[in-house]
Amino acid sequence: MSLLERIQSKEAQVGVIGLGYVGLPLVIEFCRAGFNVTGFDVDERKVEMLRRGESYIRHIDSSILTNEVNGQFTATADCSLLARMDCILICVPTPLNKNREPDMRFVFNTGRTIAASLRKDQLVILESTTYPGTTDGDLRKILEASGL
Repeated sequence: MSLLERIQSKEAQVGVIGLGYVGLPLVIEFCRAGFNVTGFDVDERKVEMLRRGESYIRHIDSSILTNEVNGQFTATADCSLLARMDCILICVPTPLNKNREPDMRFVFNTGRTIAASLRKDQLVILESTTYPGTTDGDLRKILEASGL
């Protein structure tokens, strides 16, 4: 089955990296749309809270996690599971440095993590706020270093 067919049939495994104010709402919407979602975060405290059905984002009520996404969402810090994902959305922070330019370390480090387990027929989407050309230039080079 092609990636497009897996997406259309809602069989695609969706991975969201970064479970903050962008990533967690995306998780919820993908679950509402009928997808199984794995959320990845380096903050073990956030992962544990989400596993208990507790929200740490003020505008997301914990009842959404326990009632609406329960059974369709798994939170983890284990990036080896990225290889199982069909679609990977990068939602990591891009804080501004002293010159008001985005600090791209989180995006590029995440790209290298993805590249380590990248496989054919995976879709990678950059959702983090950044400058034009980041995906097609910088991130693409990092991912293509995997040989794909």
